[in-house]
Amino acid sequence: MDQQQWQEFLSNQGAQWHDGAANFDAGDASAELQLLDLSPLGAISISGPDSQKFLQGQLTCDLVNLPDAHLTLGAHCNPKGRMISAFHALKISQSEFVLLMPADLVPVALAALKKYAVFFKAELQDTSAEYHWFGLAGHDIGARASHLLSLSHGASTDLVPGQLIPFDHNGHRALAAMLSEHLVAIQVPDTQAADLWQQLAGSPATACSYNRWPQQLIAAGLPQLHAGTSELFIPQMLNLHLLGAVSFKKGCYTGQEVVARMQYRGAAKRRMYRARIDGGALPAPGAEIFSSAGGSSIGNAVQACTADNEIELLAVLTKAKVTDGETLQLQDGRVLELLELPYDADADPLA
Repeated sequence: MDQQQWQEFLSNQGAQWHDGAANFDAGDASAELQLLDLSPLGAISISGPDSQKFLQGQLTCDLVNLPDAHLTLGAHCNPKGRMISAFHALKISQSEFVLLMPADLVPVALAALKKYAVFFKAELQDTSAEYHWFGLAGHDIGARASHLLSLSHGASTDLVPGQLIPFDHNGHRALAAMLSEHLVAIQVPDTQAADLWQQLAGSPATACSYNRWPQQLIAAGLPQLHAGTSELFIPQMLNLHLLGAVSFKKGCYTGQEVVARMQYRGAAKRRMYRARIDGGALPAPGAEIFSSAGGSSIGNAVQACTADNEIELLAVLTKAKVTDGETLQLQDGRVLELLELPYDADADPLA
C-alpha cells in the first residue's frame, strides 16, 4: 500500500488531508485515548555488525550504555557542532537501530550519515516507504498500549518511557516505543498498516488529527528538527543536553569539540523556550523572531501547532533579550507569550 492508497484508505475512515497530515473532525479534545496517523514522520534504519560502533562515533547520544530495547533522543552534527538532524534513536540491538524523525528531514539526514559510513559494516536505509508509523496519545499510555497490542516483556507487560518492545502482528514484526509520558509510537510494515489501524480504531482509541502529536511534543518541550532548520542550531540551543540527548562522557563524535566547549565554557547565548501566539498561519520551522525594541532578529521558531484558537510553539531565543523583558514577535507582528517548560531549562547537566 503506497502513500496514495493509504490516504484513500484513511479518507474512507473519515480523514481529511492537509499538507500530508490526516485530520479527523471529532474527538480530538475529549478522547481519553487518541490514535494518530504519523504520515509526516519517517525513519532511517541502520543494521549490520558495526552499527553501534558507527553511530557511537557520529551521534551526540551514548548508544553503548543504552540497553537494548530502549530509546533516546539524539542528534547528528556537522564538524562545526550544528545539528544536521535530530531524532529519537531506537536501539533494537547492538546491530539494529531506527532513527525516527520528520519525513522531510530523512533525505538530508541519510545523505549526511552515509558520508561517514563507508568504512563500517552497516547498512543505512530510508524505510519510510516500507513501514508506517502510528501514534497513541493519552494518560496511562504505557499500560493502555501494552494491553491493546498484547505486549509482553519479561515480568512486566507495561511500556515505560524510554522503552521499546517488538511485537508480532499477523506474523510480521512491529515495534512499540514509548517516547514520553503521554506518547507511544508504533512502527508496522506497510502491508499491515490498514489491518492494525482498524484493530486499534475499533478499540477504545479514537482516531484524532495528527496535530495532537506536535501538541504533546511541544507541551513536553521535546523539539523536532526539519529540513528547513538543518544546520541552524547547536544541541544546547534546543535543550538537548537536558533531555538525555548529549553525552559529555562517551568520547569523540562529529562536532563533539564544539558542543563540549559550548557546555564547559557556558557560552550558549540562546536556548529553547515554549511560547504561545495568536491564531493564524503556523510559523514555519526556522521563522525569524524579532525584538520590537531594536527590530533585529533574536531567534527562530523550531516547531509550532494549533491549540484551540491559538498557536503554541518552541522557539530558540536570545537569553539576554528574554531576561530584559523585551517584547518578542514574529515578522507579522504576533507577540510571543512565554510559557513554562516541564523541566528546568537552566539546569547544568555537568553538576
